[in-house]
Amino acid sequence: MRLLGSICIAIAAPLLWAGTPLPDNAIEAVRVSEVVASMQSAIERLDSGAYMAQINPSDPVLATEHRAWFAELSVAPVQDLRIAIDPNTEILLENDGSIIAPIVYTWQVPSEDNPRRYDMPARFAPIGTPHGQWHFIGRAWDIAITDTPGVRIYCDDEHADIANMASERVPVLRDAIAKDMGIDPNGGDLHEVVVKIYPKMRELQASIYPSYTAGISGWNEPGESIKILGRDKMKQDRLDPLLAHEIGHAVSFEYGPQINLAPWWTLEGIAEVAAGLFRDSWDRKNQRIASLAQTDNLRDWDLLADFKGEAINHGMHVYLQGWSMIDYIDRTFGKDARNAWFIQLGHANTLDQASRAALGLPFDQLDAQWRASLQEVELKD
Repeated sequence: MRLLGSICIAIAAPLLWAGTPLPDNAIEAVRVSEVVASMQSAIERLDSGAYMAQINPSDPVLATEHRAWFAELSVAPVQDLRIAIDPNTEILLENDGSIIAPIVYTWQVPSEDNPRRYDMPARFAPIGTPHGQWHFIGRAWDIAITDTPGVRIYCDDEHADIANMASERVPVLRDAIAKDMGIDPNGGDLHEVVVKIYPKMRELQASIYPSYTAGISGWNEPGESIKILGRDKMKQDRLDPLLAHEIGHAVSFEYGPQINLAPWWTLEGIAEVAAGLFRDSWDRKNQRIASLAQTDNLRDWDLLADFKGEAINHGMHVYLQGWSMIDYIDRTFGKDARNAWFIQLGHANTLDQASRAALGLPFDQLDAQWRASLQEVELKD
C-alpha cells in the first residue's frame, strides 16, 4: 500500500475545522466551484483525463481510488450522477489555505426505485503555491492518526476509539499476515498502510463506485486504502478479523502483477485465511463447509470466479468454499506450497498450471481430494 497524506498529527488529533466562512464570491470559493464544475462536466462527457486533472496529483492513493471510481462509470453506468456544492452549508477557509466545502452526490442506480444521495465534507487546495491550480484533495476527515510508523488512519470523531485501536493493531496484523504469506513486511509498498473508517454504509459503497450496492464491511484493491465501516462499540475481537481480511488482500497483491485477475474465490479464500489467524472460527467454518458438501450444496469453481459476473450470486460460497480450499492446501501441502501456488496465479497462470507447478497435481485432482476430505468430516449436532 502507498501512503496517503502528509500531515503529522498526534494520535486521534482532530483536524479542527476552525476555518473562516467565505462568501460565495470570494476568490477561493470561486476556484472550488470551478473544480467541482469541472468534475461534473468530465463525468457527463465520460472524460477520464479531465476528471483526473481535478484530483490531487501528489496523493497516489487518492488518485488510484478515483481512477477506479471513474472507470466504473463506463462499466456499470448510473443515471443522473451529479456532484455539487451544498448551497445551504458554509464554505470554510482553513488556516493552511485549503477550503472545506460540503459537496453532495446524487445519482440513480438503474435497478433501484429511488435515487441515492450522500453528503461529504471535501477538502480543496491549490497545489504547489498559494496561486497554483486548485484540486480536490479528498474527504475532509475529522481525525488523522499518523504517529504509527508505516500507518495512516482516517476517521470522523465518532470512531476515534476504533482509529486508535487500529493504529496499534495494524502493524501487528500486517507483520503476522505477511510472514504467514511469505512476504517481507518491510519491503515495498507493504510497509505503509492507509485505513479509512467510513461512518455510513452508503458512503463506503459510493466511495468504491456509484453502482456498488452490496452490503459490505471492508474493501481493498491494489494501490487503494483499506476501507472499513465504523460500528458502534467495536472491540478488538471484531476489529482484528475485519482488518486482517483486508490486510490479507493487501499482502496478496504482492504475489504478482496479475494476482487481482485470479479467480475471486482464491482472493477471498486467502483473505479469510488471514482473518482466521486472529479469529477462533476454524471448527465452525469447517463444519459449515462439510455440511454443504455432504448435502450436495457446493458450487462449481467456475461459478465463483468472476467478481462482476455470476459469482456475485454465490457470495457465501465464494468466501466459505474459497477459505476451505486454501485452508486444505495449507494443511495438506504446507504454507510454502500455498504461497508458491498464489505466486503462479499472480503471474497469470491458470488454476491447473498453478496446481501442477506448486502442488504437483492437476487442479481437478486437487478439487476431488478436497471434496473427498469434506465427506470424511463428522458433523456435530
